[in-house]
Amino acid sequence: MDNENKSIVYEDAIAELESIVNKLQSGQVSLDDSLALYTRGVELAAICDEKIKEVEQKIAVVNTATEEEQPMDADSKEGF
Repeated sequence: MDNENKSIVYEDAIAELESIVNKLQSGQVSLDDSLALYTRGVELAAICDEKIKEVEQKIAVVNTATEEEQPMDADSKEGF
């Protein structure tokens, strides 16, 4: 994946992907253009998937840090 694709914002990638889907569904695109659009769509889907995984990892880190910082509940019977 090149630097241009890495810098694309998730929302922009989704918007471009939706545009590609609409063009392909219209049936008004030549075979060669359809292949090019499909290829770009696959690239955009991979970019979106990567960005979602990055966010999920960050959320997991935040959740783990939050859980570690919370004191044990005074009413908890754990360990007794």
